[in-house]
Amino acid sequence: MCSCCSDMQKKLVSFGCSAFLILFAIILGTLWPSMSSKLLRDKLVIKNGSVNYQNWIRTPIPMYLEVYLFNWTNPEDLDKFPAVKPHFEEMGPYVFHEVHDRVNLQWNDNNTVTFNQRRTWNFEPELSRGSLDDTVTNLNVISLNAAYFTRDSSALVKFGVNKILEFYGSLVWEKKPVRKLLFEGLDDPMLELLKSLNTSKINIPFDKFGWFVDRNLSDTYDGSFTMKTGADSLENTGMLTLWNGESNTGMYRGECGEVRGTTGELWPVSHNLKTNVTIFASDVCRSLTLQYGEQITIHDVEGSKYVGDERVFDNGTMFPEAACWCNSDHCPDVKSGVFDASACKYGSPTFVSYPHFYLADPSYLDSVSGLSPNKSKHQFYIAMEPHTGIPLDVRAQLQINMHMQPIKGYKMYDKLPNMMVPMMWFTQRATLTPELADQAKMALVLPALGIYIAIFFGTTGTILVGVFSYICIRKWSSQVPYEELLR
Repeated sequence: MCSCCSDMQKKLVSFGCSAFLILFAIILGTLWPSMSSKLLRDKLVIKNGSVNYQNWIRTPIPMYLEVYLFNWTNPEDLDKFPAVKPHFEEMGPYVFHEVHDRVNLQWNDNNTVTFNQRRTWNFEPELSRGSLDDTVTNLNVISLNAAYFTRDSSALVKFGVNKILEFYGSLVWEKKPVRKLLFEGLDDPMLELLKSLNTSKINIPFDKFGWFVDRNLSDTYDGSFTMKTGADSLENTGMLTLWNGESNTGMYRGECGEVRGTTGELWPVSHNLKTNVTIFASDVCRSLTLQYGEQITIHDVEGSKYVGDERVFDNGTMFPEAACWCNSDHCPDVKSGVFDASACKYGSPTFVSYPHFYLADPSYLDSVSGLSPNKSKHQFYIAMEPHTGIPLDVRAQLQINMHMQPIKGYKMYDKLPNMMVPMMWFTQRATLTPELADQAKMALVLPALGIYIAIFFGTTGTILVGVFSYICIRKWSSQVPYEELLR
């Protein structure tokens, strides 16, 4: 404080500074909740330049696709079923680094954005157990589909299909390289035959068969998505309203056909830790609702874990509200734990379950050998920080099964057992990095940061007022004669 100032000026300056600190603390404490909410909203709403936009436009969390294939070791004993069960050995994982880019963005007037999703996969041999040149034996999917698609056709069509199968020496099973079964695809004359048939029941848009054929680097394979940006409410951030321009897939009955949930990488802000969450999985053209499980902590960020339970792949057997997932004339058409995805797979007898028939009806597991469901390995779950919607840990795991069944009119399939054959299972895994964890921590402390600052300045100002008052009183009392104090 300046030496040329009088005592009165010094006192006024001291009390003025203290009063300013107290006033600043009051104003900051009053205005900060709304200020912090705006700051947080600007970070989390999906708009060009926001933190959430940058994390959404290209997923920053390292993501991997792990693929496991089932090798059928005794297909020649199929005619001995059920005395000899089909035995399967798990091959893999074959690991691919996965990147998601959002492209073809169209911002809409109703606080939504329409976009396509481009997925890129690159093989990671050092993380894999095996080579893409490995060979695996399992069902001949193309031949099975040829017989299944034409099961109600005329005798002439069946005669032609039988002749083609015999000419090419097709068997119920086949042995093929992993790379062909995954991304490169298999050529087969049966595909050309099926595409040439003049029927609305068969609509095959690809020229080769492979579980991921035509998907790598495709902007259109997953379809177009329309989602809420959160501009109207952060509790709507990432919620889908349309898929391929429609609010209903048209593939399942009632509310089961509705487009609901998020794409799984962007979540709305929620303060209700124990609510359920819903993902819309374009791979199976439907939503998956996960149940609250427990609280977990990753890199000192606490989050809620949501798991897939028996409800996800039930069709009314255990949970009546799930009956709309059944499209058959006689429902339920399959036992619980296996979902009929044929409507999403061009009519192919494709069924989805958790890996190794985890949580499925025991009959599926009893019809084969070599599978061993395990909760720690095969549970489907997503963990997120609920106040920001940031994903912490993801294990999205599904198994693809083909329905092997007797098909009249075909020598190969006439006497086959009726059973679900596991073909492959995959997991998409992603875990929060320490750098993104720091972003989450900053967003979490933001609402309280201003209050702490206000408390600090308010406390400092109050202490200074007290100190200055004490000093002034002491100085004043020392200058007053003792006799006057006694009066």
